[in-house]
Amino acid sequence: MHKKRHPIILMLNILIFFFTLLFSNTNILTFSIKTASPLLILPLLTAFAIYHSPLSSALTGLVCGIFMDTVAADSYCFNAILLLVIGGFASFAANNLFNKNIQSAVVLSLINCVFYFVLLWLFFHTNNVSITDSAIYLLRYSLPSAVLSAIFILPLYYVYKHFNKITSE
Repeated sequence: MHKKRHPIILMLNILIFFFTLLFSNTNILTFSIKTASPLLILPLLTAFAIYHSPLSSALTGLVCGIFMDTVAADSYCFNAILLLVIGGFASFAANNLFNKNIQSAVVLSLINCVFYFVLLWLFFHTNNVSITDSAIYLLRYSLPSAVLSAIFILPLYYVYKHFNKITSE
């Protein structure tokens, strides 16, 4: 199946990623349920990766990660590397391991979100903290945030499914 380049879809992709990063990194719009705060770039990158090649998904993840690292304190390219891996993995898994349906998108988004938040917890919240405090942080903040983030794949999957339909015609 040949995909044609559609300039309006490209511009919409850029705007969606830009505003998602802008709103999530500047706290203009904050959304949380108890202690869980979603990171909307993860399901957005997953939805994008389902319908794009591993290279373009990985590069999109890298650009988003670099943007997140420029506004984060003490991240040392953590987001850039992790979003690069998540984008490439999501696209590879969607193209080779999973079907491109909503159930697969939810599972893939949950895998990516749990992977991100567990590594975030491991690298930044386990140093100089007792094991119980570290486990409480994992169970009270990281894992609920991963699940809440993964839920946002539902509307994003249908947006990118529609974009894919437009570019495939």
